[in-house]
Amino acid sequence: MGDNGRHDDAREERMPITELNHYLLVAKNLEKTRRFYEQVLGMKLARERPDFGFPGYWLKTGRHICVHLASQAPNRIRDQFLLKRHPRGTRGSGSVDHIAFLAKKPEEVRRRIQKHKVKMHYRSFPDARLFQIFLKDPDDVTIELNFLGEVIDPRSWAGKGSASAVTLERGKARKRN
Repeated sequence: MGDNGRHDDAREERMPITELNHYLLVAKNLEKTRRFYEQVLGMKLARERPDFGFPGYWLKTGRHICVHLASQAPNRIRDQFLLKRHPRGTRGSGSVDHIAFLAKKPEEVRRRIQKHKVKMHYRSFPDARLFQIFLKDPDDVTIELNFLGEVIDPRSWAGKGSASAVTLERGKARKRN
């Protein structure tokens, strides 16, 4: 950092982060969480997960593994592997607020979510050509699904199982129920 508190690009090289590789969730109920990611979000179980010495799964979208699951059941090897203890009964996502995925075909996604009776919220940003769906996984982690380039009229989704909607038009947020 320079004297003025800002990064000095001439003296400091930036880390070449290119994309999200994966995230790991420590699940209260490993099988229930696996089923959520498979059935509600449509991810596939990756068969190539090595035996790390504790129960878990890798889930993928297409060819890319993006979600790692581990059980919250007490496990010394898991705690050593993850460099911290995960006590039973932990709720929510700690420091993680939400995890976002790019998605396609919002109507198909909505039907899948409703089929599994999962509560969802949605937002429409027509000026930005962005539509979003928010839901919670079984461990209370917020999942955000971003549909880039989609303009959805929230009124067409009214009464279709959505808990709420927010529409941002020309800089003004409007809540709809």
